[in-house]
Amino acid sequence: MARPYVITIASEKGGVGKTTLATNLAIYLKALVEDLPVTLFSFDNHFTVDQMFRLKKTPSEHHVGQLFTGLQPENLISTGQYGVNYIPSNSRLYDFIQHIQSVDQLALKVAESALQGILIIDTSPVLDIYTRSALYAADRIIVPIKDAPSLENCRHLADFLSQSQRPKTTLKILPCLIDTRIRFDGPFRNSYQLLKAYAINRGYRCYEGFIAKSPKVETLSTNPSGKIYPVITHARQTEVHLQLSHLARQVYLDYLENGPTRLIEIANYLFEQQELHAAQFRQRRQRIPSGCLYCGTAIEPTDAIWPDLYYLESIDSSYCGFIEERCLFKLLLQHYFRELTGTNQQSLLGDFLYDPTRRGYLLLQKTRLDREQTRLELYRLDHQGEKISGRSVEVLESSFHQQHKQDTSGDLFSQAYPEQNTGTQTLLLQRCGANPFHILEHQPYLSWLTTLNRIEIDDISRQHEG
Repeated sequence: MARPYVITIASEKGGVGKTTLATNLAIYLKALVEDLPVTLFSFDNHFTVDQMFRLKKTPSEHHVGQLFTGLQPENLISTGQYGVNYIPSNSRLYDFIQHIQSVDQLALKVAESALQGILIIDTSPVLDIYTRSALYAADRIIVPIKDAPSLENCRHLADFLSQSQRPKTTLKILPCLIDTRIRFDGPFRNSYQLLKAYAINRGYRCYEGFIAKSPKVETLSTNPSGKIYPVITHARQTEVHLQLSHLARQVYLDYLENGPTRLIEIANYLFEQQELHAAQFRQRRQRIPSGCLYCGTAIEPTDAIWPDLYYLESIDSSYCGFIEERCLFKLLLQHYFRELTGTNQQSLLGDFLYDPTRRGYLLLQKTRLDREQTRLELYRLDHQGEKISGRSVEVLESSFHQQHKQDTSGDLFSQAYPEQNTGTQTLLLQRCGANPFHILEHQPYLSWLTTLNRIEIDDISRQHEG
């Protein structure tokens, strides 16, 4: 499966020409190799990309923020002018931060996509989650600098690469907006030579050449027509045209020599993780008894429909399985809701347990107070493990065991904690959906373990307070 070579244009300093570089580089690469797929999008909150490449008068309903909402990148693309494909920009990207779970999310999404050729990502001058995501996904990071402060800011990009266990050589410096009229005495005769020497001294790699400051090029984005024009069509007579042509050849040779190694690494990692998660799921499923934990009856689907089930696990995860809803109701009526009698008792209990999101939990706890007394507690928890409601009852230990004397299978606490006679015994439950084994898959089970850990910490805190 062919994957794109990702180029990220990044700098923490504004006004260094990132977007001008990104848009024109895309066009020059397409002009250099006509059949090379080139795609571009921007995480900056302006619409330069759209203004330069949009063919249709009506804006697309898709935009770059949807990269993090589950849509495939190839489904967000608009065909643009000059043969360049682009994903439309969005001015409210911060509304989509809630969808970003980790810095590798963009890379994983692009690695799984049908994109090919070269993908160029323009970034904002802030090292936010969008910029970090673009840096993480990049085969090459081009850093335009125009002065010493913009070069100094490169260290933050290098630090991020180091934290992500990526080589500093991923960065490549490109002096931009260089005023060629400025001359110095000494070994470095102009701004380009000086900045390049500074960069090399700090351990950075540099492109050959620079992009000059040009009044003509500046008018391409600021003019009475309100349009944005590329250098290749409206400033061919400038030295910037030759400089961009030279840069495009360097970038293309880099692409041919190295290829999309970053996304291949990520795709291989993704495959390994999927294999690991599948093996862990099989292990968790093998631990599950075939019958209901309460009554022992075999649990099987009828006409592909499973009975109403709850998944149950002890605090140390050593005891787990499914319990049918009718058996859970029987257990709760027997110990926690003895006052509920008559034909409406299950309906009343159902109202207490009702969770429209099916993401909440039930917490059952048994604490031996002394030789005679035992406290039983039941809590409803939200999806984050916060207590919503509950009740606590105290019973005689002898009475509790007497009720299970004839049917020991119903005593879930004794099954889960056969050797523990003191302290608090804890069982966590969650109602299952149409496929009860979904809760054992990687992401749902991570959420489950997070809640279990929180309960365990709360129990330890409560014991210390007691």
